[in-house]
Amino acid sequence: MNNKRTFRLSLPSLEGGVRGGSVGPSVWLFLELVIITVVAWVVFDPAIVNLYYKSLPSGYDNDRLLYAETILNRISVDGHYLVTDERKQEMIRRLESVEGIESVYVYDNNWGSIGFDNVSFYMLKKDQDTLWVPQISFIHDASFFETYGLKPLPGSPSAKELSHIQLRSDEIVLTRSAAISYFGTDDVVGKHVQNMVNNTLDELTVAGVVEDIRVSPARAVRSLLFSPSDLNVYNIYFAIRLKKGINPKRFVEEHGKELIAQGKTDYCRIRRLMTFDEHLQQMELDEGRPQEVNRSLTLALFFLVNLCLAVIGTVWLQARRKTEECGIRRAFGATRSRLLFSFLADGALMATVAVVIGCIIFLNYAYSGFEIANGYENFDTMYCPEFFTPKSDRTWVEHFMPHFLIVSGVVYIIILCTVLIGTTIPALKIIGTKVTDALREE
Repeated sequence: MNNKRTFRLSLPSLEGGVRGGSVGPSVWLFLELVIITVVAWVVFDPAIVNLYYKSLPSGYDNDRLLYAETILNRISVDGHYLVTDERKQEMIRRLESVEGIESVYVYDNNWGSIGFDNVSFYMLKKDQDTLWVPQISFIHDASFFETYGLKPLPGSPSAKELSHIQLRSDEIVLTRSAAISYFGTDDVVGKHVQNMVNNTLDELTVAGVVEDIRVSPARAVRSLLFSPSDLNVYNIYFAIRLKKGINPKRFVEEHGKELIAQGKTDYCRIRRLMTFDEHLQQMELDEGRPQEVNRSLTLALFFLVNLCLAVIGTVWLQARRKTEECGIRRAFGATRSRLLFSFLADGALMATVAVVIGCIIFLNYAYSGFEIANGYENFDTMYCPEFFTPKSDRTWVEHFMPHFLIVSGVVYIIILCTVLIGTTIPALKIIGTKVTDALREE
C-alpha cells in the first residue's frame, strides 16, 4: 500500500496526466522543460564560453597600465609622415618626466600588439610537424617587456635585456606554452627553431622564455612568439606603466591633462588617454562581444524567470489533488519533511529526464555541423570564437564532446535548481495545510 502511494507521488505527471482524455498540467510542464532545454542550450552556450574566456588571467601585469594614442599634427619628413627614432625617444622622455610614471612603451599600430586580436603567424617546422604560432612584433629598445610586466622564466634574460634584442638578429622570445609545444620543455634558451618563409627554412634562436599571456580578452591562446621590429609608421601608441601604489583611474583624473600636455610635440599629440582595462573593454565593445554576452545573459534570465513561473503555475494547478493526497498521507503518519522530499524528488526526476531528452535532441543537431579537417575539430553548430587557435592551445571550447558535456552540465544545473525552487514554494503551502482542511478537498 505504501509503495503504491509513493509511486503516485513520484510520477504525478503520468498518474494524473491524462484524465478524461485531456493532457494533465505536469505533462505540459515536462514537454515545456524539454523544449526549454534545447532553447537554453542555444542561449547559454555563447554566454558560458565568453564568461569562461573573461575569467582567464591575462598573464601580464595590466593593473598599473595606461593606454594613449596620438594623432598627427603637420610635420612631414621627405614628403612622408614618419616617426623617427629621435622623435620616439623625445616622446618617451617627455612622458616619463611626469611624476608617477615608471616606464613607457611606444609602438607603431594596433596590429600585433598586446590587447588586440590582429596578429600574424609564424609557421614553425619540426620534423614533419608544423606549429602555427601567433606572433607579436615589439619595438626594440622601447621597454616592451618591462612596461607590460611580462615575467621571464628562471634561466632567461631579464625583461630589460629581452626588450633590447637587436633588429635582424634572428632572435625571438617564446611563451612557456610555445616552448613546450615545440621543444617539450621550457628550458630552451639558446636553442633554435625552424621558421618556414616563402618555402625556405630560416633558423631562429630563442633568446628567452616568458610566462604565458593572452593577447586579448577574447582569446585563450597562450603559445606566442615575440620578435623585434622597427618603428616606421605614421601614428604611434603608448602603453604607460605607473609606479607601485598609484591607481590608474585616479591618475588619469588627476594628472591626465599634464600627461597629455607633455605628449604634445610639433609632430603629434595625444588624443586619447585611458586606463588599459578601459582600453581592453573598448576594444571588446568595438567588436560587439559585451553586447553578445549581455544579450545572451538577458535571454537566459528571461527563460529562467519564465521557467520558474511555469513550474509554480503547474504545481498550483495540481494543488487541490495534491492537498487531498498529502492530507491522507499525513493522516497515516507521513511527516512534512517527507512530503516535501517527495515533491522535490518528483521535480528533480522530471527535470533530469527532460534535460537528458532535450540535450539528446540538441546533440543530434550539433553533430550535423561537426567535422575533422587537418587534425582539427570544426563545428559551427556550437559557439566558438572565430579565431585560429594552435592545436596546443585548444581548450574544451574547441573540442566538440567536452564542449557539449560542459555546457549540458551547466544547463542541467540551472534547470534543476530552477525546478526545485519553483516546486518548493507551492509545496510548502500544500503540506502546511491542516489535515482536516486537506481531507475536505475534492
